[in-house]
Amino acid sequence: AGSTWNELPWKFEAGTPSIAEGIGLGTAVDYLTAIGMDAIHAHEQFITHYALEALSEVPGLKVWGPPIASQKAGVAAFTLEKVHPHDIAELLDKDGIAIRAGHHCAMPLHQKLGLNASARASFYLHTTTAEIDNLIISLNRVRKLFRL
Repeated sequence: AGSTWNELPWKFEAGTPSIAEGIGLGTAVDYLTAIGMDAIHAHEQFITHYALEALSEVPGLKVWGPPIASQKAGVAAFTLEKVHPHDIAELLDKDGIAIRAGHHCAMPLHQKLGLNASARASFYLHTTTAEIDNLIISLNRVRKLFRL
């Protein structure tokens, strides 16, 4: 008995190829293509603008980065005075709203800005204005809980 080796580069491919993942990727591309990337971009810009306007109305909340939707990619990093971003994320989670909190792989930027962390909400194709409105309602509950 002996070993047989495949030719390069296949001999370095161990296990079963990612067949399901490839099929899933193809289906996702078909889905997005059917909607149209221009339509997706237009919605992302609309919903980001809507979110930035709504967030700017929350007292004590600071959105970091450009306040213009066209200069953002469907995200808004923010802080709320006297409330740690991890507390914001946990309290919003209780209302069924998922955001991220922490350094977002940008610790040097957070250090430069003097922030221990930030909260980040993301928006995309299926984000609705009602969901943004619920985010604002929940953020105002956080403010009330912390007596801000």
